[in-house]
Amino acid sequence: MAALQLVLLFVFLAPAVAAGPPAGSSTPHQLVTRLQEKYRGVNSLRFNFSQVTRSGGRERRGRGNAIFLRPTANSRSRKSPLPRPVMRWNYTAPDRQVILNDGRELSIYNASERQLIITPARELNNDITYAFFAGTRDLLDDFKAAPPDARFVFSLADTSLRAVRLLPRKPDAQVRAVQIWVDDKLLIHRLVMEDYFDAITELTFTDIRINTINVNDPDQVRKVLDLHLQPGTEIITR
Repeated sequence: MAALQLVLLFVFLAPAVAAGPPAGSSTPHQLVTRLQEKYRGVNSLRFNFSQVTRSGGRERRGRGNAIFLRPTANSRSRKSPLPRPVMRWNYTAPDRQVILNDGRELSIYNASERQLIITPARELNNDITYAFFAGTRDLLDDFKAAPPDARFVFSLADTSLRAVRLLPRKPDAQVRAVQIWVDDKLLIHRLVMEDYFDAITELTFTDIRINTINVNDPDQVRKVLDLHLQPGTEIITR
């Protein structure tokens, strides 16, 4: 569950490509404001990711792909194929695992163990990160935007990236700080999160595609929600 809390931090920051002043010309506060404004026009986001977590001298790695869907302004109804935001993380390494939140239930499917765990999503939905993705909270109400920490360095060939650091305004049990890197089109390429146990998790994003899924198409939404369970999968409801 800790990994899930980590990756959801990216959700509310996912921006759309849009015209505007280059990222480098903004203050940290202005940059975060622009990210949120651009994000509000995003209804689907998909990307590949690699993840590294370092804690207590140990290192864990993972990779996979993710899909986020967000209802359009006029599709939030029970009859809509997508009445609530959906988040799906497909881990392909070190083990195949799917983490799916459809706004009603949180499903964690471990393919190698043929086990599916389903829990109510209401606690997660009350978390501020999910609220950001759903568009009901303002990031700067809960975080202060600050210049980046020089301990973390990241660059991409032929790309000028701008970093900003987010600090919780109130003590948070999960997050001490988050640092993100964006390019001049406001695409996020990297995220680093620190917790209060001195663990550092880095996420790098590639092959980012925005608004390529029609969230009003039942077939496309159904494909995202389908877990493709193997025969004999044990289903545990909590």
